[in-house]
Amino acid sequence: MEEILNSRILKSDFEKYLGKIFLKNLTLILGIGLGVLFYYMYSDWSVRHNLAAASTRIIPIVLVIVLITIHLVSKQKYYQLKVGLYILFYFAVQMMMYAKCLIHLHEDALAPSVTGVILVIFLLSLDNKQNTIKTVFIYLIPICIFSLLLIFYKKPSSKEFFVLADVFPIAFVGFTVNRIQYKLRFRLFKSNQLLKLEQDKTKLLYKKTLEVNRELERAATEAIIIKEEIQEKNEELNKSNATKDKFLAIIAHDLKNPIGAIWGISDLLVLDRDIDDAEKQHCIEAINDSVKHTHELLENLLNWAQAQNKSIVYNPVVHNAKAVVEKEIKVLQQIADKKSIHIINKVPNNLEVYADCNMLETIIRNLVSNAIKYTYPNGKIIINASIEDRVNKKYTEIVVEDDGVGMNNDKISELFSLSKNVSSKGTNNEAGTGLGLLLCKEFIDLHRGTIHVESEEQKGSVFRFMLPNLN
Repeated sequence: MEEILNSRILKSDFEKYLGKIFLKNLTLILGIGLGVLFYYMYSDWSVRHNLAAASTRIIPIVLVIVLITIHLVSKQKYYQLKVGLYILFYFAVQMMMYAKCLIHLHEDALAPSVTGVILVIFLLSLDNKQNTIKTVFIYLIPICIFSLLLIFYKKPSSKEFFVLADVFPIAFVGFTVNRIQYKLRFRLFKSNQLLKLEQDKTKLLYKKTLEVNRELERAATEAIIIKEEIQEKNEELNKSNATKDKFLAIIAHDLKNPIGAIWGISDLLVLDRDIDDAEKQHCIEAINDSVKHTHELLENLLNWAQAQNKSIVYNPVVHNAKAVVEKEIKVLQQIADKKSIHIINKVPNNLEVYADCNMLETIIRNLVSNAIKYTYPNGKIIINASIEDRVNKKYTEIVVEDDGVGMNNDKISELFSLSKNVSSKGTNNEAGTGLGLLLCKEFIDLHRGTIHVESEEQKGSVFRFMLPNLN
């Protein structure tokens, strides 16, 4: 860093900086200088009636006028020309004051003229911003010319020389003060450049920090997304495993038993030639029940498998709810009659439901079949429906209510869990798999609907499901 700050580039930048200050204040300084020069020229001409003293002001005034004109015409151009004219102005002002000393050498006005020289040297030391070489010439040439003229031309007395002698140390002091000021300015500029460099580094570091933070945030976001994807895949895998286990359980137990029963009864009919007609009829009815149960189980298995691999066709349209319910009641009426269960359809005649026809029939069939299974003989099942408002949207709610065995809260919480086997025997020891309710939940979810269960042991159950309307 020190090598950079001590380089020629830094000194060149410092010179440019001084040049900007010079150009910025040039008009003001020249304006003030021109006013002062005209004032003293008028004083010499009109008050003191000293033509020689007044004529010493002419060259500085001309230089100031030329320099102001050039600067006002083009403030940003001709920088070197302006600097050269300004240095000539320094020479001219000093020579003006030295000339006045020579003019007043043998007069009482000598002391004020020397004071004027000292004042000009002091102002020059404050204003001069040139480098050391130029400054040496600015101070040295005028005082050398003055000294030569003084020694070889005017030849002052010892008293006069004693008065003039103050000029020489003052010129040296003025030069020294100016150089100290120059170096202080350079050090201040150097410190500012160092500060600016540090600020630039800080800004760059801050920018890089922001970029790193953004990269970290992006990586964290990607990690979260990947984690969520992994969790989602794990959930899908767990669900897939649970589905597989459920299938295997159904195939190994629930599907095997009715087929085994059919096999056993059919063997009895084949091998026992002495079986009477009443016994044959009983066997046929048992086979029929087993076939129906197996058919229902296979149908649910097929629908559930299609729902799991997303291959099932979902085509919702508007249906008459009462007609759909009535159709399913007719399908299940024979099973209900065996237990003398009365199914009541209270769905309003004109009530409509927006749903896939096959899925809606499967939902109602499974819920009513489930109600028949767990309702005592001579019991009652009521099916009702209504339009409900939920969060500025209308839903069709269908309710299947029975007065059967009911359930406790623990069993209700596990009804729609794939990993839990909550199926139990019906009131006439009917077999169950729990697959029907899972299928209902799958189809209701496809409709973006909800299903809710209310139940109390030995008092019955109420299954409510809601499907959003088209409008």
